[in-house]
Amino acid sequence: MNRLDIAIVGAACRLPQAADLAAFSDLLFAGRDAVTEIPADRWSKRFYYDPDPKQAGKAYTFAAGVLGDIAGFDPGFFGMSPREAVNTDPQQRLLLELAYEAMEDAGIPIDRLGGRDMGVFVGNSAWDYAAIKTGDIALMDSQTMQGMALSSSANRISYIYNLRGPSLTVDTACSSAMVALHLACQAIAAGETPAALVGGVNLLISPQGFVGFSRASMLSPTGRCHAFDARADGYVRSEGSGVLVLKTLADALADGDEIRAVIRATGVNSDGRTNGISVPSRAAQAALLRQVYERAEVEPDDLAYLEAHGTGTPVGDPIEAAAIGEALAQRRASPLPIGSVKTNIGHLEAASGMAGLLKVLAAFERGAVPPSLYGETPNPRIPFEDLNLALLSKAHPLVAGPQGVLAGINSFGFGGTNAHAVLAAPPAKPVQADSGRAPPLLLSARSEEALRALAADWSALLKTDPPAAAALVRGAARRREAHPHRLVAMGDALPAALDGWLDGESADVTAGQASDGAMAFVFSGNGSQWAGMGRDAYAHSAAFRRAVDDIDALLAPQLGWSVAARLAGPPESVALRRTEVAQPLLFAVQVGVVAALRDQGIVPDACIGHSVGEIAAAWTTGALSLEDACKVIVHRSRLHQERHGSGGMAVLGLAPEPARAFLAEHEPALEIAAVNGPASVTVAGPAAALQTLATTARAHGLVFSRLDIDYAFHSSAMDSLREPLARSLADLSPAAPILPLISTVTGEAVAGPDLGADYWWRNVREPVRFAAGVDALIAQGVRLFMEIGPQPTLQSYLRAGLKQAEASGAILSTLSADPKAADPFPAIAARAHVAGRSMAGAAQFDGPST
Repeated sequence: MNRLDIAIVGAACRLPQAADLAAFSDLLFAGRDAVTEIPADRWSKRFYYDPDPKQAGKAYTFAAGVLGDIAGFDPGFFGMSPREAVNTDPQQRLLLELAYEAMEDAGIPIDRLGGRDMGVFVGNSAWDYAAIKTGDIALMDSQTMQGMALSSSANRISYIYNLRGPSLTVDTACSSAMVALHLACQAIAAGETPAALVGGVNLLISPQGFVGFSRASMLSPTGRCHAFDARADGYVRSEGSGVLVLKTLADALADGDEIRAVIRATGVNSDGRTNGISVPSRAAQAALLRQVYERAEVEPDDLAYLEAHGTGTPVGDPIEAAAIGEALAQRRASPLPIGSVKTNIGHLEAASGMAGLLKVLAAFERGAVPPSLYGETPNPRIPFEDLNLALLSKAHPLVAGPQGVLAGINSFGFGGTNAHAVLAAPPAKPVQADSGRAPPLLLSARSEEALRALAADWSALLKTDPPAAAALVRGAARRREAHPHRLVAMGDALPAALDGWLDGESADVTAGQASDGAMAFVFSGNGSQWAGMGRDAYAHSAAFRRAVDDIDALLAPQLGWSVAARLAGPPESVALRRTEVAQPLLFAVQVGVVAALRDQGIVPDACIGHSVGEIAAAWTTGALSLEDACKVIVHRSRLHQERHGSGGMAVLGLAPEPARAFLAEHEPALEIAAVNGPASVTVAGPAAALQTLATTARAHGLVFSRLDIDYAFHSSAMDSLREPLARSLADLSPAAPILPLISTVTGEAVAGPDLGADYWWRNVREPVRFAAGVDALIAQGVRLFMEIGPQPTLQSYLRAGLKQAEASGAILSTLSADPKAADPFPAIAARAHVAGRSMAGAAQFDGPST
């Protein structure tokens, strides 16, 4: 079987009067002519214009299909300096933008591309920028040669996006883009690369091309491409670009990609010797068509449409029509519909084949071929009836054959290189149920100004097509890269939320700038509990409730009471003073928070826990099973309760070494129970000693704050618990963590097998080395900390750690002591996403997307 079956999974374009593929489709089906004239800011046309075609050094027409601002470019977005950008051909800059947009259209975020084995194949033959740069040697510098080289059209894309597959620029004149497509398909079929970017580009930025083609009498004096029409008198130059993303059809189907079309076959040949190098060969064109359709396994009657090269030249059009008729149309039962996009936008020269292909994509999407303009009077030199051809001057439905809807695309170079491709409409997609309810809208940009502009665009888009909102919003989450300036809009009225944010009212919008670096979950310890904690979460979050109920099934037989019932019931401030109640409830809340955040797409890169918080941290990393974690919390909390009334704890505002010296001098009965920050420790011991130290510390001007705790945790008061705790936890089966777990017993990463009974004794007895653990996380690249607990208690210590490391980052919390009578987790996830941790992987973004 010789068929290629390569899927087009992404496309982007910038064409005359069409900023994207949707606008291009609208232009075509509206039957609009986008040809105007070269704008005055390109060059002084009066120096180069003369209506006399015989005038040397002059052009008799500047009619053209043109883009708007071809100089506008954001170099910082692509990691380029302004100086490098100025020395880079605008064609390369345009290709960089469209490669980005095509990858977005394919649902491949750019931040996942680095080092990927993806090929880049670009058709380009315009040397206008080189003509400008070399016109004044004084303008050349170290980056000029790279910036104006045609090879860089492809190579710069590979460089900027760190793509490792084949990378080459093709110049076969007007067939360049289609030859690039052919080479890309061959490379994919041969296994040289699993995917490829294919593009074509043409910009008109110097007068030389107009003068040269005028001297050759190739340009239309009337300024229109009258393809296959009696008025055909030459072609009209045009500019623009298109970029496609290709992969095998099998891979596209397996990956669930949105498929725009399937390439069934491509082919390339040469005219060889003709009456002149620019004169086409009917025999060569016909031979190519026969070869390609044989390779595609397509009979002429199966073809619904053929997009011709159709330049509107007196010589070229009749030769092309004759070749199509001979090779295909005369073997059909009905006339073969043909047309040319050049009648709408002019001739994009090296990128012209890409424009024709994009027209076919638009036709597939709408189920009809748009009209070919200026075909009212068929060229008398073309015997349409004998050739069995039908020039489409009106929109025409695409008729499916035995193999579905098929279309061909011709593209010829004036040096004799011919190219053709056969495309099939995409396979029917399975119908996916869509609730119609839109998940949160995730938007991002490289600057605040760009984010505001994007929010305004999305507001307008969602107002225009409300039924498509859910699919559009899912596409924004799954198919686009997340940039530093981010926004999350929630609620049933997304346009209103966006408009409110733009007007300064942001109740349903969370926005800000993301931090670079990894994210750690930080599990709080004793002291974070409060009466009524978890009630809102249990009542309004299904994910939180499921996780707590699962824990309850394991804990209730051991505790003799229900954590779920206590979290859902009336607040119990007195009961929370008992560790045998407070610690299991704290653990249940933390496990529920992790489960609810996971449901929202928020997962950590590492975990750390403060004292009893280490148990939930160990479960989150996979170092402890839920059963073993429940066992640890039950026995730890029960044994701690036996030491109720053993003393108390207080915060002392000193660094560890000065604190030890101060205690040794003034109150040796007290011990350092935790080192929480660079200049903060927690001390523990007898209540009387704490009272004495309070007076002494304040006399020395030190911060001293007594904690509302009747236990001397992490001190010698706990020594009697060692043996019973060891017996209770002797059968633990810890495992290797799947995420880094930073121990606050050692201040370093801990291996799963180390989390046996002895470790949990050390967790009870030894000082909490929280500051050292935070330092270890920062050294590993963590810059985003999210405290997991019923209310934030560790925020100041985390900020102090970042400040001491001279690192910037973000500190987030989860639950709070401020009841809201609603599910708190969507807003928590939104804050995390904006701070730098993407929530795009959440199940709520599954489903149809565009």
